[in-house]
Amino acid sequence: SPASSSSQMMATSAPPGAGGPPGPRKKSGGLASGMDLDAQYAAKVRPWLELAEDLRTLSLDSTLQVPQICVMGDQSSGKSSVLEALSGIPFPRGSGLVTKCPVRLVMRRAEAGTKWKAAASAAGSPRETTADSPTELTGVLGRLMEVSTRTQAFSTDPIIVRLTSEDAPDLTVVDLPGIVRTSTAGQSQAVIAEVNALIDDYLAQERTIILAVIPANQDIATVDILERAQRVDPRGERTLGVLTKPDLVGDGNEDEVMAVVKNQRKPLKLGYVIVKNRSQAQIKQGTSSAAAREDEARFFAAHPVFRKLEKKKCVGIKTLTDALTKLLVHRLQHQLAPMKRQVEALYGKVRTELRSVQTQGIPTTTGERQKLLVTLTQDFVRQLHDCVRGEYRDRLIVTSPTLRLYTRAIVIFQELQTKVLKSAPRFQDRNFVDDLARRMEGLRGRELPGFMSSQSFYMFIQDFIDAWAIPSRAAAQQTRALAAEVVTELLQHIAPAYPALRDAFDGAANAILEATEDEAYVLIETLLVREKDPFTINEFLQAHINKLRYDKFDTAVDAAFAATSSSSGSSSQSSSSSQSGSSANQSWDASKQQIMANLRTWYQNSHSVSSFANAEDLSAILQAYWTLASKRFVDNACMSLDDRILGTLCPRLQESLFQTTHDDEKLEAFFTPDPAIVAKRQQLEALKDRLARATAAMASIQPPPRAAPPPNTKQDQPAPPPQQQPQQQQAPPPPQQQQPSPFVLLQIPVGPQGLGLQLADEQGDVVTRGFRNGSLAQQHGAQLGDVLVEINGRKVTSFDAAIAELKSNKNPNVALTVRRGR
Repeated sequence: SPASSSSQMMATSAPPGAGGPPGPRKKSGGLASGMDLDAQYAAKVRPWLELAEDLRTLSLDSTLQVPQICVMGDQSSGKSSVLEALSGIPFPRGSGLVTKCPVRLVMRRAEAGTKWKAAASAAGSPRETTADSPTELTGVLGRLMEVSTRTQAFSTDPIIVRLTSEDAPDLTVVDLPGIVRTSTAGQSQAVIAEVNALIDDYLAQERTIILAVIPANQDIATVDILERAQRVDPRGERTLGVLTKPDLVGDGNEDEVMAVVKNQRKPLKLGYVIVKNRSQAQIKQGTSSAAAREDEARFFAAHPVFRKLEKKKCVGIKTLTDALTKLLVHRLQHQLAPMKRQVEALYGKVRTELRSVQTQGIPTTTGERQKLLVTLTQDFVRQLHDCVRGEYRDRLIVTSPTLRLYTRAIVIFQELQTKVLKSAPRFQDRNFVDDLARRMEGLRGRELPGFMSSQSFYMFIQDFIDAWAIPSRAAAQQTRALAAEVVTELLQHIAPAYPALRDAFDGAANAILEATEDEAYVLIETLLVREKDPFTINEFLQAHINKLRYDKFDTAVDAAFAATSSSSGSSSQSSSSSQSGSSANQSWDASKQQIMANLRTWYQNSHSVSSFANAEDLSAILQAYWTLASKRFVDNACMSLDDRILGTLCPRLQESLFQTTHDDEKLEAFFTPDPAIVAKRQQLEALKDRLARATAAMASIQPPPRAAPPPNTKQDQPAPPPQQQPQQQQAPPPPQQQQPSPFVLLQIPVGPQGLGLQLADEQGDVVTRGFRNGSLAQQHGAQLGDVLVEINGRKVTSFDAAIAELKSNKNPNVALTVRRGR
């Protein structure tokens, strides 16, 4: 099973940088040899553990999940006993909820002869309480828990314990409260939900290793913690099971326990370890940790069933300790690159937020305030002018689409155009012409038959133009609101730290915009009045009227021919196919007569002296003039809005703002720091500093060149039953062969698009991760996964340096030395 071989694998295939467990010191090497082995082990393991602690002390828990080991299980599952065996600390015991808050236990091995010492503190508190013995530390933990839960039965804030001892392992674990099923006397029912929520929160963190503590005398199928772990870790890749209380397993149930430890029941990728901790009798007798370990060894050696597990290396607290250390270090190594990327992304985000609340200083004298006001006003008006004019040169406007005022104003102008066009009457519709004829009859005066009244044209066109008033006023309102919105947003960028100044600028801009909106209304009303008094010297009107008349004539001709073709087609079906030439001529004459008759009918209806004929002609004139007038009005209305609302904003606003430069009271109010912004800036500065230190901490440690597989991966799959596992002898290793050099020199020509490489920064290596279309590098031998070592003979020291070197190359070819394969 995975866990059963953990000790053996840690000695033979530990991840690079992690090393194997210290193991027992060999007598043949003497004490010095054992100490050297411990020192080598600590040098490989401890930097990774210290990195995790450094990252946690930066208070980035809410933004950066650091790999950790969490001890979880039911109440009375043996959690406290496991922690006690790992650390030598007698954790508080009792019935009900004993662990009232999370406890992070940081253990470090000290040199031989170093005095045992420990310190405990509440999360976020700089005050530590020291202890000189395990028993004293137990009391300190109890008091800290009482303090943290003085006003509540349970707390989510952890207690941090730092322990140094020559017997302690190099390990960090988090002890969580046991799963609560029923509240005890004096406890609220809310405690159950709070504890479950805390456990689920730790379970959901993808970088957390779940140490599931399970009593060996309990049915594995009913264990709650395994069910919860499976929901968040379905493949069991970060869950290690620990079976406790093997001495309480009833006769005949040992085979079931053996199946679990062998990973045949509820298999986990990391497997199971079985341990025996101090019994209640031993606890009362005060049995020491060393004596408890000796008792554990004797128990498994003498047990008729469990002693078979010793060969599988999945027994005892020593095996568990080594496995946990290796798992944690490997997890840290594996997650270092993702954590770096996460911190870098957070750092960039914080810098962006920090720029939004940055200040240009807090002026203290009138002169300084005046100078700063003038500077901010000029900067604001300059950028607002670019927004109004549609000249997007500043990076701020280029990267902020909502600041592109003129682009957004064009949308409003286009909407006005669309609404005006939609208001057009249906000039060609028969109902429109009939209604026009009736209204012309109602307006007839002294005109002779065949003459149209110009008054009718004026009245009708005025009615149509009235429909333009509402959309044009709406466009003025929208333009004013848009300008006010852009002013407010631009001020957020120009003066983020001066809310009083922004309010003053906003107020001045809104006052100007309201005034210019009223002025724009007056201009639009003037345009509407002018358009109601028809006038033009534009030849478009005459040309358009003639076009409409020609179109009507073409339509009449097409209709006449269509009617004739339909009639002649019906006749041809009933006539003989052997007609003489004279009969064909007679048929053509008949068709001409019918066409002429159809055209005469159309002409009489359209050009006779009648109300309908007059209405037909007037509809064409109205349509032509409406088309001309609507285009002219839309252009003039948009220009009026542009000139009056947008065009006058900047000069008027600048004049208004400069008037405050001599008002000392206003100047002082403008640059009084906003407490909320100051607090936010301080928080962002602190977070930025912590992220920078986190980046530095992760940069100070280098992962191994090639990460090893997770611990125990050779036993990832559940082991088959014993009878299906025949012993196989390992084949002798093949003879050593000459390995090809991992370094390859490539000579690549530089094309118009460069080399066509897509490079990535992976843990300090510059790695080829893709090629653009037509990549010259790919054509000349570059492969995915190639690591750049040298560029034109210069060693690659970083990703940025490599990019700079490639960009600065002036040669027609680039010489790349790459590392390929292992």
